Amino acid sequence: MRVSHVMIIGLMFILLLWWKPLEASACSCIMPPPPEDALDQADAVFSGEVVEVIENGKLVGGYGKTVHFKVDEVWKGIDESEAVITTGLHDGDCGIPFVKGQKYLVYASKSDMYVKNTLSTTICHRTTELAYATEDLNALGEGQEVSSSEEVIDEDEAVIPWLTFVIFVVGLIAIFIAFRYKKTRS
Repeated sequence: MRVSHVMIIGLMFILLLWWKPLEASACSCIMPPPPEDALDQADAVFSGEVVEVIENGKLVGGYGKTVHFKVDEVWKGIDESEAVITTGLHDGDCGIPFVKGQKYLVYASKSDMYVKNTLSTTICHRTTELAYATEDLNALGEGQEVSSSEEVIDEDEAVIPWLTFVIFVVGLIAIFIAFRYKKTRS
């Protein structure tokens, strides 16, 4: 009985050494700078509509949320019609509660805060819903419109993946039939 107690205690000790507490973070920031200064400090400034919000998992190597935007106007740092940024899950970790379908004015900086080497925005930036960004839009002036560079997929290109799949399945069926035939002949 003593050996089993020692083994249980040893196992618990090993588990305690292996276990580590979850990271915790709190958000504290001063008033954001005026729009002109915020533009200078940011790596990217754009307006756009939220297309998708995805919660990052620890297994993916990230924290917070990844937000996909359809970009309308750009003042700095973005040259495509789509942008991806990261932010926290909620106010306690500086996150912005982005809502799918809403339009925002986004100030973002390159950061490792939520996911390594991504553009991130927080409540410490001037990021806000576009409806509440009048002061910023007046100060920033007119942005540059981004042309939608949606790729037009040729019908032949769309068929290639299906054709590859069909050839693969037919090949598997042929191999299966060949093995069955060889087995029945033996």
